[in-house]
Amino acid sequence: MKKIPTWQRQRAAILHDAFTDLARSMQYEGARLMDGLNSISLRLHGTQLDGGKHSLKAKLGTLTRLWYEWHSGGRKGPALLSDYSASDASHVMPDLLIQEVQRLASVVSGGRDKNQKGVEGKGIWKHLAGEWKAGKSLPGVGTWMEWWEANRSSLPLPSIIPDFPWCVRTVCRRMGCEAIQKMGNIGRAAANKHLPSLERDYSKLRRCEDYTLDDVRLDFMCIDEITGRVVGMMAYILMEISSRSIVAFMLKPDGAVKAEDVDELLARGLQADGYGVGVGYTTHIWFERGSVACTQASQIILEAFSDGAIKVHRTSMDGGVRWIGAAADKASGHAAGKAVIESFNRNLHRRLSAVPGQRGNTFANQPANLGVGDKGAKDASKSERRTAKFEAEKLAQFKLTAMAIGVDAKIKLPFLTATEAQRVVAAAIRDHNTDRGHSMCDFHRITEAEIAPGVWREVETITSDSL
Repeated sequence: MKKIPTWQRQRAAILHDAFTDLARSMQYEGARLMDGLNSISLRLHGTQLDGGKHSLKAKLGTLTRLWYEWHSGGRKGPALLSDYSASDASHVMPDLLIQEVQRLASVVSGGRDKNQKGVEGKGIWKHLAGEWKAGKSLPGVGTWMEWWEANRSSLPLPSIIPDFPWCVRTVCRRMGCEAIQKMGNIGRAAANKHLPSLERDYSKLRRCEDYTLDDVRLDFMCIDEITGRVVGMMAYILMEISSRSIVAFMLKPDGAVKAEDVDELLARGLQADGYGVGVGYTTHIWFERGSVACTQASQIILEAFSDGAIKVHRTSMDGGVRWIGAAADKASGHAAGKAVIESFNRNLHRRLSAVPGQRGNTFANQPANLGVGDKGAKDASKSERRTAKFEAEKLAQFKLTAMAIGVDAKIKLPFLTATEAQRVVAAAIRDHNTDRGHSMCDFHRITEAEIAPGVWREVETITSDSL
């Protein structure tokens, strides 16, 4: 005979008395069922049971279901008792076995799992049941024979191996947090959607409250006026996040950006007209760890001499081993709110797509005749080396040689020079800063003045001739 918990017996007795009174009222006084159940719900919902360990759930829907169960059960109290029973101690999964289930649920599946479903509970159950049938020892359980001696000692040892004591649903319930499973199966990116997240509303930022910096490789080649070589160019960008304005930038050949250059860029940006440091609130500057950041000395000076008005942040790195024996995640930086500046970088590439010398965003996308990154170009024959890069360098070096002897060789080069690239990028950034295509801070506001009755003109475009 199963043991019925005290709170369940109390619940059944209370509801039985209430239903009996309601049935009598319906028979002799003409009471209506739903009105009576609603009255019982208001009176009994939340009643404490078993000394406050449980409370009576008596919502109208629950009472309606229980009423019909009570009525079909002969209007007796036992009809209101739960029809399930708790398992005995031998069917409670040990803590060590639960830990093993959670470990198996978070093993690496990686690229093999293209649908990112991770390790399924049925697969874990099959693995454990197979180990059980093979006579192997399971954590917290031991072999099936040891389990039988501990839990079925009154019965003789069976000649056939009994079934694994826990079903698939039990194993699935013990698999643990889904975020941990996904982190182990696939990686941090797959786990993020199962973790609490924070949504930033950039429209609430105050002016100059948040800056971010990033470097971006431009998708075209340039000619270095000093060496005459064709080089790739790197732009380093300082963005004021609330308005998406590019406050300052610099352009240098690939690999030439140093921490001292970033110090100079930051100094220029913080002194730009209309920008600077927030008044009455802290200005935050975000560097991505993975791109060149300002020097440690500059950070100390900015934070100390501004009396806390400036705070420099250096973002963390992804990386680490998930399980012993597994390969470490590749280290990579992840700037907070990096999408705002990555979006600008994409638009910058789009604005510069007509510049000559385009090499594409990857090595595979670049034109075959460009000749950039061709390791075998030096060993190739003269006819095979007639690439755009080869010819541009020859022309540029001829022009430099002519200039050295005082002759201005008016040669049209196939690529922009670094100085010309500087002007082109500056123009693209000016176009971005004056673009009203979004509703960020102050971008959706246009100040106008009435220069004549019924004639309005933007303040920035008003000249003396308009008045």
